[in-house]
Amino acid sequence: MIVFGNRRLGPGAELLLSDDVAKAILEAAAEAVRARASARWERELFDWLCDRAAGDPNIDVDDLAWSPEHFDTQRRFLVEAIEVAAQASIHANALRRWARMVASHPRASVGRRWRWSRSDVTQRNN
Repeated sequence: MIVFGNRRLGPGAELLLSDDVAKAILEAAAEAVRARASARWERELFDWLCDRAAGDPNIDVDDLAWSPEHFDTQRRFLVEAIEVAAQASIHANALRRWARMVASHPRASVGRRWRWSRSDVTQRNN
């Protein structure tokens, strides 16, 4: 089982998914992000979602690299992208639950850096 969680909201907010569903959800969200991305953070979000889909798809909303000065805009962008992905997905209910989890993420959790897999960083630097 794969866990989509938000450690700031606790285990009651967790979404338990099969590997296949988790990867499909991440890929659908990444595609929706890619189609709308213009800012650097949005393009990095696309890369991060793809990295999760290709590797360990366990994800915590608190692991995103939210920036304090743009948190509300970033959170709204991701929620809207997930909602767009849900419109065309057979996993719409899971996507909408994940969108609600992101929408509930507290502002107090901002200021992280992206966590990339070592192989992804190596590929980017070559």
